Amino acid sequence: MPNDKTLFIVGAGFSKNAGLPLQSEFTRLFLRATKHRSGLSRFLMPTLAKFVEGTFGFMPDKDDVSLYPDLEDIFTMLDLSANSGHNLGLKYPPQELRTVRRMLLSRIIRMLNKAYLDGKRNPPPERTLLLDFLRGIDPEKHQFVSLNWDLVIEGCLEELRVPYQPYYSREIDPIALDKQHHLVCSRPDSAGLTICKMHGSINWLYCDCCRRAYWVPVRDVARLAVQVLKKDEVEKIYPKRVSRRLCCPSCEMDLGVRLATFSYQKSLKVPLFESAWLEAEKVLRRAAKWVFIGYSLPAADFEFKYLLKRVALSRSIPPQIVVVTKNPPRTESQASTERQRTSSALTYQRFSERVNEFETGCVRV
Repeated sequence: MPNDKTLFIVGAGFSKNAGLPLQSEFTRLFLRATKHRSGLSRFLMPTLAKFVEGTFGFMPDKDDVSLYPDLEDIFTMLDLSANSGHNLGLKYPPQELRTVRRMLLSRIIRMLNKAYLDGKRNPPPERTLLLDFLRGIDPEKHQFVSLNWDLVIEGCLEELRVPYQPYYSREIDPIALDKQHHLVCSRPDSAGLTICKMHGSINWLYCDCCRRAYWVPVRDVARLAVQVLKKDEVEKIYPKRVSRRLCCPSCEMDLGVRLATFSYQKSLKVPLFESAWLEAEKVLRRAAKWVFIGYSLPAADFEFKYLLKRVALSRSIPPQIVVVTKNPPRTESQASTERQRTSSALTYQRFSERVNEFETGCVRV
């Protein structure tokens, strides 16, 4: 039976308020590392630039950044070849493609983490509204489904000293680094706020041996940008030894990082993703109100769109649906066909006739 909770479904537009990039802004921020003179990201860029140049013909020092291939295209090409065990041309066998994929993820983890920290140091005007919104969150009344990898919700709640930890699912356990940089399981001191992350999170670790999953505090996220790479890849990429490898507290095997990429070939058949999707289905089924914030139902998220449609149609009491958009929806007489196609509000109207209302700006809890 539905409960009286409000479920917030958030996308990149939500995190934009904390200074993080929209997906359309990823490329420019991603390529900024090609000019870095310090930091570990600069060691990744020559290999990534060579791959994009050889595969798509783009040269960042000569070509317009607007011509850079979409991340969906890059990841889809990588996944279609690597996951099927095929080469992508003469120079990239599957094992090399998997290395390139991990390097891409490593760069993105660093980029998102740095963007969050920069937004915290030099906050945009919208960040105050975001903090005011999150200050009113109550785990007894509110839940989240996030399509983002970032830690904006967790980091802002930690900044506000909110006395509860995130709850991702029953299968994803909290851990922390001790003084010797070993991982130890940590029990939460208080109740958790449900945050279902559909595509993974930059603070999640996964063991390929025992298939256990863990999450680390916000302060330790930078370590995972190295952990996403294999040990031999780290030794080859970086000229000096970097941080110590993190091992599973249960079986002591090397831990990895799993993220569902910007791709039409997302690999979601992994226990930690299956657990997150099951948790999301539970909260979607029970919440009285679905509030969409900064999420535009992109075509690549067809699995999630199907989940929304399936759950909504299966409920005897439909959810109240609210869409928070940057701009108000336009009618046929107010906008051209092209503007209607790009309007997130009208995208929702086409997707579901059960949209009850639209709001602009930041929703109140």
